Amino acid sequence: MDNLMKYLWTIILACMFLASCTDGRTGEALEGDTLSLRHARYVCAVRQGDIVSIDIRNPWDTSATLRSIRVKVPVERVAVYTATHAALLAELGQAHRIGGLFDTQYLKHQQLKQAIAEGRIRDLGMSNAVNIEQIMDLQPDLLMPSPYESQGGYGRLEQMGIPIMECADYMEVSPLARAEWIRIYGLLFGAEERADSLFAAIEHRYGELKALASKAERRPKLLTERPLSGTWHVPNGESTTGMLYRDAGADYIFADIPGSGASALSIEVVLDKAIEADFWLIKSFGPLTKEQLAQDCPATSHIKAKLMVCNTEEVPFFEETPFHPEYLLENLISVLHPELGVEARHEYFR
Repeated sequence: MDNLMKYLWTIILACMFLASCTDGRTGEALEGDTLSLRHARYVCAVRQGDIVSIDIRNPWDTSATLRSIRVKVPVERVAVYTATHAALLAELGQAHRIGGLFDTQYLKHQQLKQAIAEGRIRDLGMSNAVNIEQIMDLQPDLLMPSPYESQGGYGRLEQMGIPIMECADYMEVSPLARAEWIRIYGLLFGAEERADSLFAAIEHRYGELKALASKAERRPKLLTERPLSGTWHVPNGESTTGMLYRDAGADYIFADIPGSGASALSIEVVLDKAIEADFWLIKSFGPLTKEQLAQDCPATSHIKAKLMVCNTEEVPFFEETPFHPEYLLENLISVLHPELGVEARHEYFR
């Protein structure tokens, strides 16, 4: 009952937030054209001519605002923290607006890699060790970091006067809610029509696949991730990933963990439920076998589930699936329910 009341209160707060975007500095309601969102609950955008005001709800404390920004659109030059958001901007036809990108060693996108090689996009180094002088030299109109709980701000970056668009999309309430942030980014970079069209196609395909998966007669039990340094991090049941597993027709063994984000569990707790699993999904930078897993953690040798590995060294999982959940849903249905006849155009887990 407590979890139900918490869930209902979260929804009420989110509805209040969407009904009235406010200026984070004055608390007054913003006037202008509010972007109507169908799924996303943690962001609100209002356009007033060439000025866009954005309120981002704090996913870890939904009664509070994470950040409010006002920025002139279209944004001409942006410093992007993740390959995920850089790839999305490229898909929206806005790669030319990326002035700099962090963590380029993980990048798979060929157009962006070429732009970096030619010096059109600056390699900004590691996102966890930001070089302030580089940012000052780049002079971006916007910063796009991905926030995390208890981050404690951005230090000297806060004092530079550059608007900070905290990309909290990964903490949204559903896969489609996260994907709908495409429309927010489209608004910021002058690609509204393209973003709206793209999201409409994603929404339609996701709905088709979800309806098809619901017809499956059996829901195989699903285990995910692997232990690292004695801890097993698993997606919570209400996370975008946990909900996608549900929509794919899986019985995710940790679906009962409330909230979005992930939880750190002991190996013993996971193994106690892993014995029941039919499939085991792992993302790995490089190939991976059960024998390798057992060498790192002998206790995993007792897991009988069929291992499916997504080799992120070869496939652009992190660049595609966050804003194209229909790609991953299609892949998972083809793996979990081959009897439904779904052919995965994007193969991540093999």
